[in-house]
Amino acid sequence: SLAKQRLHQPEGAHEMDNLSVGFNQDCSLITVGSGRGFRVYRCNPFKKCFQAVDGSIQFVEMLFSTSLVALVGSGKEAAFSPRRIRMFNTKTRKFICELDFAGTILNVKMNRKRLVAVLENKIHIFDLETLYMLHTLRTTPNKKGVIALSTNIRNGFMALPGHDSKGEILVYDVINCQLHSKINACNNPVQNLSMNAEGTLLAAASTQGTVIRVFSVPEGTKLHTFRRGSYPVTIHSIAFNPSSSLIAVSSSSSTIHIFELKVQDSNPKPQKASSSTLAKYLPNLLSDIVEPGRHFAYVTLKESSYRTVVAFGDGELLVLSEQGYFCRYTIPNQGGECKLDMESPLKEKPDEEMGVKIHGKGGLQALLSVQGNGGEGNLDNVTASKEKKSGSSRPLLTKEYFEDVFFEPTKEEKEDVDRKKPKERLTVGSHLR
Repeated sequence: SLAKQRLHQPEGAHEMDNLSVGFNQDCSLITVGSGRGFRVYRCNPFKKCFQAVDGSIQFVEMLFSTSLVALVGSGKEAAFSPRRIRMFNTKTRKFICELDFAGTILNVKMNRKRLVAVLENKIHIFDLETLYMLHTLRTTPNKKGVIALSTNIRNGFMALPGHDSKGEILVYDVINCQLHSKINACNNPVQNLSMNAEGTLLAAASTQGTVIRVFSVPEGTKLHTFRRGSYPVTIHSIAFNPSSSLIAVSSSSSTIHIFELKVQDSNPKPQKASSSTLAKYLPNLLSDIVEPGRHFAYVTLKESSYRTVVAFGDGELLVLSEQGYFCRYTIPNQGGECKLDMESPLKEKPDEEMGVKIHGKGGLQALLSVQGNGGEGNLDNVTASKEKKSGSSRPLLTKEYFEDVFFEPTKEEKEDVDRKKPKERLTVGSHLR
């Protein structure tokens, strides 16, 4: 799924113009980009922990809880071009480098080894330590920048649409820069992809948005099929919980669905396995009719005209909305409707103590240009440009950039949160035992 995405507001909305919201890789932090900069919030307890102002930001991608942030601007200011990734250090409050591209950047993803920049017809893969471009992958037209990147470098796979008129998915190894497999996922083009934390499961939704399918990675075996609804919708986001026992799906409908990924019986009885066995030999459309899974729990939103991004906390569903709020819902043990636990605004307020002017402050250490045709031949140009600016071929991002700076809540904060929690709460995966 797209954990962060560009979100549009009605005219007259104050600071929430072009709001982008998302979570970091372990869903412990929230990022908010707007026409005035970007902010970082802690999820639990909810608290703003960083703010940078004076730049119009379209995308914000954090590297877990480290100081490293990739920013893509909206183009309102020359320094914040939609064709440029600006690497920012929240600890020193300085820019590290810039990556310039020939086309508009539609998505940015990072794990601890790779940075991936998605353009409409190309995907550029960078080594994160040196910011050398390792490979350029030419793709089918991908106007929404749909990809999923594993955060687990031991399963360093990326999933992307393989065709613009049918539901083919490519599974690509970003560590070794090679195609691993192809998945015939659905009959319509793919509109959303999401991987679990281990990089072993992939959830996919087509442009119809009525069915969610889960596949093994990298083999591509279909493991689960879930019926979201009967009418076509736009899927906003898909998220796995930490134990990969649940997935949540938000869309342009007013309902957020939570599905169970039930552990399959290793020794099923023959009569119970008949439909599942039959489904292996049927096309996607027919197999979905044979064995659709319905939701385990759900959330009904008051407003469905705004985009939402979902994630999981400790027994909770986390929801970000482009309307400008963050919500936590308790997931009932037995399923059913989730209970609203907390709702907090994501309004931007001037905060000189926490804010930092990012225009004209923090000199760049390097400027990497990804121009021309964007092919693999550009690798030499990128390397030469970097060495000319930095005067060295050693890693640009040293160990300090990969250390956590947004620390865990204090003991007092945790105790305060525990006091406010209901007595009975869902332990992740407990309902499956």
